[in-house]
Amino acid sequence: MLLLFLVAVEPYLLNLLVIQGAGASPLGQDISAYYGLDIGGMNFVLAYFAHILAKEEKNLIPRELIGRYKRMRDLMLVGGLIFAISVVPAFWTVNIDGLPMRVLMWIVTIPMTWLSRMFQRHATNKRGVESKHSSIL
Repeated sequence: MLLLFLVAVEPYLLNLLVIQGAGASPLGQDISAYYGLDIGGMNFVLAYFAHILAKEEKNLIPRELIGRYKRMRDLMLVGGLIFAISVVPAFWTVNIDGLPMRVLMWIVTIPMTWLSRMFQRHATNKRGVESKHSSIL
């Protein structure tokens, strides 16, 4: 239920923040803080789901995928922490090249996602090559 609420609120907050230009208004700090809490909350809920799936004793997923889900969980926790920490008002008032530090912290999470997907593909391809070689032998 919480994830559904957070997912439903995110487009509204993004619309206020970016499209309506509220980021430049006096409410910009509050709206961006709510947006940070929203995205952080989504990451925490998804990390919890990945944690439940990765519990070995429940056997919800194959053993080969447990490590992958644990890495996903850890990455989501880091992303959620970055968004949650960015809510501190000081990160809105400190600007680097005209951008609030809060926004720069959010931007850092994009390469984290790309890198995790790249490593997952690499690990999947590596296992596929190893299984092909083992079937030949």
